[in-house]
Amino acid sequence: MLLLLLLPMLACVKKPEEIIAPTMGALNLLADESIRSIVEQEEEIFERFYPYAHLDISYAAENDIFRQLLEDSTDVIVTTRPLSAEELKYLGQRQSVPKQFPFATGAIAFITNMASADTAWTYEDLIGRMQNNSSGYRFVIENVKSGIAQEVLRFINSDSLPAHFYALPNKQEVLAYVKQHEKTIGLIDYSDISDTDTQYTKEVLSSIQLMGITRPQDSIQYGFVRPFQYNLQDHKYPFTRDMYIITNTGMNDVSLGFASFVCGEIGQKIVLKAGLLPKFQTERNIEISPTADIKVVK
Repeated sequence: MLLLLLLPMLACVKKPEEIIAPTMGALNLLADESIRSIVEQEEEIFERFYPYAHLDISYAAENDIFRQLLEDSTDVIVTTRPLSAEELKYLGQRQSVPKQFPFATGAIAFITNMASADTAWTYEDLIGRMQNNSSGYRFVIENVKSGIAQEVLRFINSDSLPAHFYALPNKQEVLAYVKQHEKTIGLIDYSDISDTDTQYTKEVLSSIQLMGITRPQDSIQYGFVRPFQYNLQDHKYPFTRDMYIITNTGMNDVSLGFASFVCGEIGQKIVLKAGLLPKFQTERNIEISPTADIKVVK
């Protein structure tokens, strides 16, 4: 009789991955393939801290992930721009109020061949060379649907990429093309080569050159600036862009837990270690007390 009474109770017990909570349950989300490196680092540490939370992350181009969010095919995305006013209005018509969490400042990096002698351009010169091919330079981007492609269209004020732009399937092919061709400029997300402690980054930076760009003429000048971490502060480097977690689940689920983790102390230290600029700096309280016991260390 006791066993018969316990069977219905056991059948109602949920597995951890079936529970909806900030640190328990499973979550499917889409992330921009151009920032895969930092997203994977955050995912690994989050799941290590919260073993009952599982993230199933798929990677796609920016255009595709925003399209799926608007079509209600996905509820959570990690990307390099916030929702536009038109997108917010569209979601609002469906009685949907998405939450947006900025967590890091990154940048678009311009890289060139090791044999190139011209690695420092003014902002206006760069925009001019992107608009027309009079200088003979070729520009290579990762994906025609990527956020970088959309940024280029905004820079040059055009609806389509010029003929001297080439779109390759992935970042590895962009790097390989730049290494093999002179007078070529590659555009990649800086997060892929920002962690200078990794062997991968050391190998990449030893085979290509990172270009220095000035700020626009009508702004404060800092010389030829490269997208190093200290130049992302106050947007000294002219091609910075922020990273966001956008959730439209409407629930207190793993999406909020992951966003809180990434924006919290540990997640922001991961961003800092990766060579990017955290959006939230943790406070350090130092207590100084007078004492006669002064030790001198030689």
